[in-house]
Amino acid sequence: MIRFLVVVGRVLAVCALLIGVEVGIPVMLLRFAGWPLPRAIPTGGDIEAFLMNPISEEVLLKALACPLWLLWGAFTAALVVEAAAAVRGVEIHVPMLGPLQGIAAGLIGSLSFAMLPIEAEAASFSTPGRPVVDAPQHVDPRTHVVKKGDSLWSIAKHELGESRSWRKIWKLNAHRRQGDGQVFTDPEHIRPGWKLRLPALRPEAITLDHTRSVALIPEAQPSAAQPVPAKAQAEDLGGQFVVTINVPSGAVIALSAASGVCAAYAAAQFHRRRRRSSDPVRPPAVVQAARSTFFQPFRDQGVSVPSNGDLIRQMSSIETPDRLMIGTHDDGTAAAVPLSGLSLGLTGPGSLDVVRALLLDLLHQAGNFRLEIIITTADAAAIVELDRGGLDALANRLPGVTLVDSPANRLEEIRFTRGRILAERDAADIDELRQRDPGELLPNVLLIGTIEGDTAARVQSLVTAGAQYGLGALLLGTWTSSCHIGPDHRATTAEGPYARPLHNASLVHLPAADLVDALRNLADAQPVDNVPDTPAPPATAIPWEHATPIRVRVLGKPAVWVKGHDQPLRIRGLKLLLLVYFALHPQGATKEAIGEALWPGKQLGHEFHSLLRHLRDALEKATGLTGEPFIQAMDDETYRIDPAKMSYDLWDFQEAAKTARTTPAPETQRAELDRAASLCGGELATGIHEDWVLDEKYPLTLAQVDVLTQFASLCRADDPDRAVDALERARDIDPDAEETWCHLIRLLHNLGRPAQARHTGQLLRAHLHGLQVEPTPETEELLAAITTWSTPQSRRRSS
Repeated sequence: MIRFLVVVGRVLAVCALLIGVEVGIPVMLLRFAGWPLPRAIPTGGDIEAFLMNPISEEVLLKALACPLWLLWGAFTAALVVEAAAAVRGVEIHVPMLGPLQGIAAGLIGSLSFAMLPIEAEAASFSTPGRPVVDAPQHVDPRTHVVKKGDSLWSIAKHELGESRSWRKIWKLNAHRRQGDGQVFTDPEHIRPGWKLRLPALRPEAITLDHTRSVALIPEAQPSAAQPVPAKAQAEDLGGQFVVTINVPSGAVIALSAASGVCAAYAAAQFHRRRRRSSDPVRPPAVVQAARSTFFQPFRDQGVSVPSNGDLIRQMSSIETPDRLMIGTHDDGTAAAVPLSGLSLGLTGPGSLDVVRALLLDLLHQAGNFRLEIIITTADAAAIVELDRGGLDALANRLPGVTLVDSPANRLEEIRFTRGRILAERDAADIDELRQRDPGELLPNVLLIGTIEGDTAARVQSLVTAGAQYGLGALLLGTWTSSCHIGPDHRATTAEGPYARPLHNASLVHLPAADLVDALRNLADAQPVDNVPDTPAPPATAIPWEHATPIRVRVLGKPAVWVKGHDQPLRIRGLKLLLLVYFALHPQGATKEAIGEALWPGKQLGHEFHSLLRHLRDALEKATGLTGEPFIQAMDDETYRIDPAKMSYDLWDFQEAAKTARTTPAPETQRAELDRAASLCGGELATGIHEDWVLDEKYPLTLAQVDVLTQFASLCRADDPDRAVDALERARDIDPDAEETWCHLIRLLHNLGRPAQARHTGQLLRAHLHGLQVEPTPETEELLAAITTWSTPQSRRRSS
């Protein structure tokens, strides 16, 4: 009954607001200003009288009312548009309505959400006072049964609070078989009766249980002040929900940290086998304990233990972590805080051990550009208890660690860059950009350490709106939001927005020795050949003739050149293949087409976006252009090279060859042929033999030979040496074309170089014999005539 009254109250509140806007505003305008427009078409005399006489108060009032009438009309139109969009389950954007449509969308969304059935509301929210599941009971994740007229957009709007989160529902359900036997393969087509899994709500979206109070903490705020139910935070291990793991040393670590330790050990073992290393390596005690404890629930439940391959694959995830599991409560709920925008200080005798355990968890989630930890060298040394040499050697091998002298400067740089990106791409926050382009380099950034003096004020201002920019701070010491941790690693007092999830929670903790062993295990998991892709820039400036900072060569052996570098960028493997693929698709290509080319026959998951992140990172480091995508996301499925940042020799060759073919001016034709000839570098992508490359190799080989032959023909009279050079290059590019050889032999003969002509003929005959083919009659006749070419007269007769 209480819930029914709450729902009715919400509906009435939203309806009252809409009626007040749609009825109250026009009534007020009519009452105080009247109808603003003339009731009859004014005559010339009326207009003249109006212009000659002073403006009356009535006319001035009506003039001021006109913009209000227009604003009210535009808002009414926006309400109609958003109501239609909500009914149809689609998004309708009307540019002229601007921000009014956003306000209308919020009101319509609030009304739609308020009118949800009570059962749906109960399923969408969990009350911390009554945990959703009691471990070890297994409960299915949140689901939604599709009804007629549903779409992923409308489901996300109703269930998750924002329509743009439909991609999260798609990721959870893509390629899953439904009850009617059909497989969900198209996000635009769902059928009534299908059961779709829904993502867990973020901590700040969970309804507060206002019946519980926390002593000593009167300032608790609802936005992020609630323990997350075990169902939302725990991992499912063979039907048993587990939140933290105890290790024999007395430490307690989060399950995600233990999982990361196991994955890192599996990866380290793989790299040792790859090097054929026979040295027996016994894992450190903390790694061995984490592995044993992590796998035990699987064995107890009779469930298959994850293989090394499964563990290694989890390290390649591209999902940015959005919360931090910090401990557990006595009632079995997990104590977690949002990671993006986190601003928390830890004090007390147990705080350093807690930070160590959290650092271990974070670093195991940092790979693949998901998270960046900013920490000063002094703070890092205090946390891991290593000297400077040992610290540097370890930090250089860990993903996601940035050692800095001034953490505030680094945070300011990131916030400035991301603010520019948000403005340029018209996005509200970093989360929206991640959804648009999962391959973008947008990790959550967390500052860890101690902050004092003027730096504290700078850091506080930077993390105030941290959630918008993906920034946060976990600090040792008193902060605007603080938690005191006793020697037993229990949170005794807490204040600020994280008071409820932290109060009286038993927090994760780890001693320094265990942390160092676990981090060395993580460092060993990195590939042995994981050397930087970018060479150090030269001391002196290198001449650069291209309009873009990056130049990619694909005619010949592929290479990537960067402005200011005297050596090509060290890019190989799939990253190089992706650049070659884009060379053949200057207008862009879909993710599906790229996946079929680079991972043929494989159902594509996050591999494409992971590859995109690594390639963008290499290009950012080489150019110093932070925040530039280089490869643009045109929409959710189509990507293309940014022509303002990267250029290709192939594109310039094709443009010059086309201009030379179509221009009527001889001077322009020769200039464009000269430019195209200078770009002829050989077989397309020499050394790459993918099917999609092989189809393009021979046509581009013929195109280069044709350009070089035409250019030789144009300049043979006034610049014969360049003509010879062009034909020799054409011969080298396609040595099987007898016609090119014959052109070269005749040109050498006409230039009075009989010995060189005869030598070229001998090379041609040897090449044909090597192929076990006979020369054509015309070629045979020319080769036989070479021996008679010894005088100018005979040369003229033969030509």
